[in-house]
Amino acid sequence: MTRREYLESIMPTREMVDHFVTPAKAEVPAELARIMCNNAQSAFDPEIGWVVCDGFRGGGVDDSRGLYAYEKDGARQVVNYADRPCRIHTYGDSFTHCDQVSNGETWQEYLAAHLLEPVRNYGIGGHSVYQAYRRMLIVEREYPAEYVILNVWDDDHFRNLDAWRSIRMGRQGRFTLPHLCVNLESGTVEERENLCKTPEELYRLCDADWVWETFGDDPILHAVMARKGSVEDASAMAQSMGGELENAGSDAEVYSLHTEAALFATRFVIEKAEAFTKANGKKLLVILSFGSHNVANALKGEPFFDQTFLDWLAAKDVPMIDLRDAFREEYATYRGDVQTFLAPYYIGHHTPRGNFFFAWAIKDRIVEWLDPKPLPYQIASD
Repeated sequence: MTRREYLESIMPTREMVDHFVTPAKAEVPAELARIMCNNAQSAFDPEIGWVVCDGFRGGGVDDSRGLYAYEKDGARQVVNYADRPCRIHTYGDSFTHCDQVSNGETWQEYLAAHLLEPVRNYGIGGHSVYQAYRRMLIVEREYPAEYVILNVWDDDHFRNLDAWRSIRMGRQGRFTLPHLCVNLESGTVEERENLCKTPEELYRLCDADWVWETFGDDPILHAVMARKGSVEDASAMAQSMGGELENAGSDAEVYSLHTEAALFATRFVIEKAEAFTKANGKKLLVILSFGSHNVANALKGEPFFDQTFLDWLAAKDVPMIDLRDAFREEYATYRGDVQTFLAPYYIGHHTPRGNFFFAWAIKDRIVEWLDPKPLPYQIASD
């Protein structure tokens, strides 16, 4: 398959674009269910790619449906202590938004119930670290909070580099987005806006000639084709990302270069978030969260895919929580196999039990971070 043929295979139909640009609360049509990202209904947004909308969605525990509702500022509906001032805002992707559970079953709500104060949830499914940072800028300028949590999920590093998500993930209901271009050799990162800035412009994704002219030389397209065996694309990818491949035909080397470029992009975003929070008198906490595959790898003692990023982050003056540590500590008390251990915590995203585990894993660090301490801890210290 050529690059052009691949691009044509992932182009959306006009019906898919119609659904995406209409901020309706209706269910995803049944005929689109397999290709639209429908854990949480998404609608076009020119600044950050897409936002989430009210609705019931499937995929919950025991084949249940989850309720998704949102506040006027775009945060997921606050269940606990909505009448109290909020000093903690959280940003990230679907592992921050908490897809596949209802409003009261997110890790933010479990944490809020314990701290006796609200924790607002601005996560959006499918977002990159860069998109989450841009959402942070938008929200914090109008609804400021002193404490900001940026939750980085494992695939979010790679999402930073996606100009059109479907290039890497296949034909689905995700479209173009603001993104980053990285050159490892020069140590530079370029911020790029969404290539489709209006709903009308999204219909250009249905034009094969425009798609080829726009994305034919995209570095992530080269990466995808390289992993399908194209040595020519591997070389083009390496040139674009400023990396070296000793063996352009090696899938492992191609993946490694893509990974390092993605991690470098996240470093750039963390520095931007750090500068923004410091300049505005805020405190930043970074959380690293993971899908079941990478947690399983950690429990088996396999090397971390993001080790270079961890090394860099350890030298930064930014507090960080790596949730693999909590899972490893819990697994040390368990006698079964890894998959059986993880099953209650994941259904793709975290189950309600998984979100409670998440909240409890970060609780002590959050309490230590906050000043003054949450009310329950003020009482305990009297």
